[in-house]
Amino acid sequence: MKESPELADHKTAMLRLKLILEEYEELDAADADGDLVGIADALSDILYVVYGAAHAYGIPIDECFDEVHNSNMSKLGADGKPIYREDGKILKGPYFYEPKLKGILNE
Repeated sequence: MKESPELADHKTAMLRLKLILEEYEELDAADADGDLVGIADALSDILYVVYGAAHAYGIPIDECFDEVHNSNMSKLGADGKPIYREDGKILKGPYFYEPKLKGILNE
């Protein structure tokens, strides 16, 4: 892993994006086929290639994920319950705060 977060060279960045896209396409195909084992495999592979991409950029992805998770947990309404869009996506409530990733990347 790089000593500090920085942009990857173009060739590496394109490879990482290509790998993530390939695994997404495998997930889409497995879902279309109703293949639960294939879905589990594709999701696991997605995690694997995302971790590889984070490594290529020197990003401490576990710390970033924790910060994004905490931010997402702040998306509650005033009543403490999630606010849902009609398609099921959880919307930002009045207590939402953006994840503070810059601080993690600058550590």
